[in-house]
Amino acid sequence: MKKVIYYIAFFCAVFSFAQTKVGDVHFNDVDVFDKSELMLNGAGVREKMYAIALYLDFEVDGVEDGVMVAEKDKTMAMTIKITSSIEDSDFKNIVRNGLERATDGNSYLLENQIRDFLNLLPNKINKFDIFRILYVKGGSLSLFKNKELLGTINSKEFKKALFKIWLGENPVDMELKEDLLASYEPNPILGRWKTYDKKSGVAINIVQLYIIENKVYGSIQRMLRISERDAICYECQGDDKNQNVEGLVIIKGLKLKGDKYVNGKFTDIKNGNVAECQMWIDEDDSNILNVKYKGGGGVHQWKKVKE
Repeated sequence: MKKVIYYIAFFCAVFSFAQTKVGDVHFNDVDVFDKSELMLNGAGVREKMYAIALYLDFEVDGVEDGVMVAEKDKTMAMTIKITSSIEDSDFKNIVRNGLERATDGNSYLLENQIRDFLNLLPNKINKFDIFRILYVKGGSLSLFKNKELLGTINSKEFKKALFKIWLGENPVDMELKEDLLASYEPNPILGRWKTYDKKSGVAINIVQLYIIENKVYGSIQRMLRISERDAICYECQGDDKNQNVEGLVIIKGLKLKGDKYVNGKFTDIKNGNVAECQMWIDEDDSNILNVKYKGGGGVHQWKKVKE
């Protein structure tokens, strides 16, 4: 799930993704930052002052990759949830001290960017405030508070130093660094899956699976046959009737029961039929998604699309 998809962005405005609890707060397993969809890599708590989560769109092997992540010119983000009231001066001192540690005493080389960043911080920082730091490939680092954009700093070097506060060789908290780089394993059902015609074995489309309020949904991201990319589902029912096939939500409302997702609906774009659906992943092969729906002729095997 490395590129934002318009229908997920829409749902994010209304619903919540599946979440992971860290201390007394929760972080979305998948989240959208401005126009970037990222996956939770790890999260931890800092001395009861705040909880912080690292969001990436690439894999890390563990704590040894901290500097690599901080220096990498790829889109990434951190979400900071304040868990106790902090004076703004104290919070700014935390940032300054962290930057001094991260740069081995050379933070003065970034003094202009540091001042610009600290000036973005509000005069009052309250318990339950949420700050988001989004770095976009190319050098743009933006700070948000409770969904409000506070400002942007354009500096790759400042981004490296800022992320090294938590991920560098001399982080503010080594245990927290380990938590952030824990290579968090998201729900294996999330992501993109290639579907196939059961009889011919020919690939049909790519379906993106996502979770809203603990229920699985899936939309057609791409029809693989070029001639079908502008197809309309004339046979579909209800609100889906006469909608473009690409972008159509064909998996709806599956709930986890045991080791399977069940009691959902599957829409067959060939004939518009809507049928009961279930899906599961076998422990010995996480790259195969088993999908079964009434009238489908048995179990269909979808293959994970590797990024």
